[in-house]
Amino acid sequence: MAPTRTAPTFEERLRGAVSPRRLAAHLQRFSTLHRETGGPDERAAVDYIVEALRAAGIEATVHEFRGFVSLPREASLRVTVPEAREVACRPRSFSANTPPGGIEGELVFVGSLDEDRTKMIFARTGDEGEYEGKDVRGKVVLGTAGGPDGVKRAAEHGAIAYVHMWPSGEDAIHEMIVTSIWGTPTPESIGRLPAIPALSIKKADGERLRQMTERGPLRVRLHARAETGWRTLPLAVADVPGAEPEFLLVGAHIDSWYEGITDNATGDACLLEMARVLQRHRKRLRRGVRFAWWPGHSHGRYAGSTWYADVAFDELRRRALGYLNIDSPGVRDTAIFDCRYNMGEVEDLMKRTVPEVTGQSPNIRRPFKAGDQSFWGIGLPSLGAFRMLPNDHPDRATVGGSGAGWWWHTPADTLDKADADILAQDTGLYLTITARLVTPAVLPFNFVPAAGDFASLLSELARAVGERLPLGDLVARAEEFGALAGRLERVRADLDAAAGARAPGRRLAGRIARLNRGLMALSRIINPVLYTIEGPYDHDPALQAPMLPGLQGVRALATLAPDSDAYGFLRTRLVRERNRVADALATAAEHVALMLTDLAPSR
Repeated sequence: MAPTRTAPTFEERLRGAVSPRRLAAHLQRFSTLHRETGGPDERAAVDYIVEALRAAGIEATVHEFRGFVSLPREASLRVTVPEAREVACRPRSFSANTPPGGIEGELVFVGSLDEDRTKMIFARTGDEGEYEGKDVRGKVVLGTAGGPDGVKRAAEHGAIAYVHMWPSGEDAIHEMIVTSIWGTPTPESIGRLPAIPALSIKKADGERLRQMTERGPLRVRLHARAETGWRTLPLAVADVPGAEPEFLLVGAHIDSWYEGITDNATGDACLLEMARVLQRHRKRLRRGVRFAWWPGHSHGRYAGSTWYADVAFDELRRRALGYLNIDSPGVRDTAIFDCRYNMGEVEDLMKRTVPEVTGQSPNIRRPFKAGDQSFWGIGLPSLGAFRMLPNDHPDRATVGGSGAGWWWHTPADTLDKADADILAQDTGLYLTITARLVTPAVLPFNFVPAAGDFASLLSELARAVGERLPLGDLVARAEEFGALAGRLERVRADLDAAAGARAPGRRLAGRIARLNRGLMALSRIINPVLYTIEGPYDHDPALQAPMLPGLQGVRALATLAPDSDAYGFLRTRLVRERNRVADALATAAEHVALMLTDLAPSR
């Protein structure tokens, strides 16, 4: 007797509909375009996206806006003393320009040779202690902190230029951006634009220069030019609507360095295929999916997603379920999933989904400040899963994208670095994550892990600051919120089970609608405090900070003399931040308590 075949589930049908052939065709087209922000090839890529969507029966809107971006053009670095030597280099996006004749100065090494401390090279802060005993005033700093933090610290110590020595040893110079301004500047943030020129060089060249500085004074002459200013940028947005007005926002950046096949043509193709597959199954969607292709990511510090967060604020605040960022999928030979960018309320969702689709135990990590994460202030839950090269793979490097491939942000990021079959698998995972947000009656948000984040962080900060700023009552509030979140999760699970067992009647449907509204509102209460300083209406700098960033200053407070001005000023700031956290926790607890009352079964 033949075995009985079971019909594929909806999620299996979504994954089975993904076409590697279509994905490969998209990548082939993108490989002919160098999608520089605001340039003709970026516009051609947007036109191609609109045509592909229209062929799938989806209409797209192309927004145009003026963004403040920076395109690195040319640079040179020459050793003049003790010997003449040319060093290959590239200028950084938003680097300050040198005078036409360049600038000259003594080169001083400031940094760490411990590669483990530079895994986040695009965000590395640099430590104040690295400058201890070193006078860099009027000199050129050679450093290992490659992001905005490192350039900022060098300028604060009086350096006239910064040369970043790459931490890993690949024979490549990676393009990067050094402004800490998130998106287009405002009058308040424009002063953070880098004041000194910044260059990038290979590790091998940096090591040689560092060794030369140990043998005696070393002087260099450098030149740097970046084209910084306003450009008109195109932003394509397309909806696959559901039966209800809420939607999941799914984004990928359209601009690139050079061809940028794995950063991020693969992501752009992934969105196109997701949209096509979901459009075919749109009658099954309870909620919609909104796709956006962000310009200004590479050359404008996430200018496109920031602009959209600003202009679509009200709709995102009230209707968006969350933000799924897709960057660098489908890289050849990638095998290990790194689930970064996941907030606490989606932790359970990702812990279930990634193993079921990939067979891997997920490495769930909280978000860090990069990768078009422009929606924390609005309060949107962030989701992400990225396939990486194995740690022992010969192409593995210390880079910020391309699955950790050494070709990231270089001319070598070409079509041969992608794999359409792997991209199809990644697309299937993203479709499954999406389906689990937009098809069930009950949203899959569990706030117990988020409450645990508050409690553990506040306990740690309370120990660090002691009686200088007591935080014990905040710990108690976080624990109260956690207990209420646990009760809410049990109610949510019960309603989810009830909805799965039968078609919801009017009373059950009303309770589910109340629950879902409350879950979305709860993310808006806690996430701006847990992840930002500026809150809903502005954007924090592109500088790395732990969760509860507004309260992190208590660590410094514990080291200051209580009668000093610095102590008094900082404590005043921290009292206000303490009030902000206390209010958010109290509001969250009250919100959950009211939800539990409203959701109680009527007698």
